[in-house]
Amino acid sequence: MSIEGWGKAPPSTPLTLWQSMKANLDLWLVDHGFLRSLYSNRFCLPGPLYRSNQPSVARIHRYKRDLGLKTIINLRGYNPTQGRYQLEAKTCEEAGITLINTRVHSRGLPTADQINHLKTLIDDFETPALTHCKSGADRAGFFAVLYCHFRLGQSIDDAKEQLHWTYGHFRSAKTGILDHFFESYIRYRDAWKNQHPTAAEPTFLEWVNSEYDRDIMEREFKPRGFANFWVDWVLRRE
Repeated sequence: MSIEGWGKAPPSTPLTLWQSMKANLDLWLVDHGFLRSLYSNRFCLPGPLYRSNQPSVARIHRYKRDLGLKTIINLRGYNPTQGRYQLEAKTCEEAGITLINTRVHSRGLPTADQINHLKTLIDDFETPALTHCKSGADRAGFFAVLYCHFRLGQSIDDAKEQLHWTYGHFRSAKTGILDHFFESYIRYRDAWKNQHPTAAEPTFLEWVNSEYDRDIMEREFKPRGFANFWVDWVLRRE
């Protein structure tokens, strides 16, 4: 599995009793699973595609039983040494759920190649599906925007509402670079329409593959205010 792209998870490694205990400690304490047990941050999009925070073992089994879940898209990457990943991979294998790993960042932007890989993933995965990051706010929101645009056909203007404070996303923190990314396309598209009123407007993917410059965009975005402290030091977003 390439971090630049995506891939189905390899077979999970059997865990000894001690390894299973350590994995559960990692999931519940180090990875803050005890907080997620109070609120899943789960929302449903047509498909259906569910977006949420990192699911526990019990939640994965429950989603398989109640939702008929066929696919989980893990936006935190392939991390076979981390307990929370070991448990997720093992549970998906036991439940007959396809686990797809890819890596999306909440305070940085993907390359154009990564966005094209994400489009291929979005076009191909089987539903009902669940996509998750750690909190279900930023990376899950970013993926949901792309899903709404590429698979459901929504405009970026409408799809970007998946990045909203109601999901726990803060646009004035470093995570606001995700909003800046989509809004940069909208500004470019609108300027193009003003200059070429009779021409077809550039699509989002055309902009990504021709005009988008990740390095410039990351340099020009500046977080502001208390939200940045809250996201980085209190919520400890990845």
